[in-house]
Amino acid sequence: KQWYQRRVAITAGNLDKDKIDELYKHGAFLIMEDMPRGTEFGIDYASWSVGPKFMGLKMVPPGLHFVFYSAVSKEGTVAPRSGFFHYFKAKEVLVKKYDTQQETIVDSSTAYQTKEIDNMLAPYPYQHYQKWCSLTTHVTSTTLERVQPQCKLIHAATPLLANPTAEQDKEQANTVEEKLDANFVQDETMMMRFSKLDKKKDTEGFDAAQLTKFYMDSTPSINSLISQCGSEDELLGELQIAFVVFLLGHVYSAFEQWKILVDAVCQGRDSLRARPQLYKNFIRTLHYHLKETPSDFFVDIVSRNNFLTTTLKLFFEALREEEGLDGELCARGSKFKVHLENYFSWDFSVDEEDDPVVVQL
Repeated sequence: KQWYQRRVAITAGNLDKDKIDELYKHGAFLIMEDMPRGTEFGIDYASWSVGPKFMGLKMVPPGLHFVFYSAVSKEGTVAPRSGFFHYFKAKEVLVKKYDTQQETIVDSSTAYQTKEIDNMLAPYPYQHYQKWCSLTTHVTSTTLERVQPQCKLIHAATPLLANPTAEQDKEQANTVEEKLDANFVQDETMMMRFSKLDKKKDTEGFDAAQLTKFYMDSTPSINSLISQCGSEDELLGELQIAFVVFLLGHVYSAFEQWKILVDAVCQGRDSLRARPQLYKNFIRTLHYHLKETPSDFFVDIVSRNNFLTTTLKLFFEALREEEGLDGELCARGSKFKVHLENYFSWDFSVDEEDDPVVVQL
């Protein structure tokens, strides 16, 4: 077959004939016009290098998927990745076109008879489908509309615009680098619209005791996030989108958002008691995040700033120390802790020097 050069196996996997027939009859189609030869193209967990006859995908399971691509120069240099989410309906035929002038994907109005181009459509990589589903269980159309960029396209490198206040900003710059940066601003229509934490606003009117508790218990931050998202499930949906956009979209700001959300949820001691279902689902969500991340990824993070082990240590401490917690939640947390210790060889034991310092006011 000549329509693509394999990078990641993209077959129907070990499916029986009935399942294959079902996917062919009810699955969606993604048609990609004019994709340059050699372009890195992928969906969810599979990617490959486009060949001269590639026209897209068939047998796409209905539901949410992430499509991504990177232009590749003649010298083999790979451009920053771009992509988009789409909720495919059964039997939908989604047609996109690569605009060579803008070097991006745009909508196409061309109508196709899919049977006529069947031999140019690769089957969806179904062997990765369960992994993909495990990472997006809480993502809804509401989540997607709330956090994705206004332009619907997600860029690893957010395009820059000329800064209309560049001269004023340069006057306030302290370094040569800041002066150079002042010439441009990121295009806000192309930025992820994640929920935000404003600790100054969240602690407005707090006395000393309340302020101290706030920095030891992130429950007010969790409440603020849930208020912005709309529900506990929507918060977890944002956590999942942040992870996917970083892992597959290569957007570093999404990883920063993932860290913010994980840190807030892990340190919400009062929330453990008030929102047990949130934490049961959080543990499951985080389990799949760590399971599908390359084994050396978190090793590198831990070697730099020890973020995840420190945050999880506080989480497991709270599960052990707080009274009146849901029994199933505690059991699930204990099992998760043992799994991480065995799989990553992480140490969550509590040292005396980790004990909080009590300040007498």
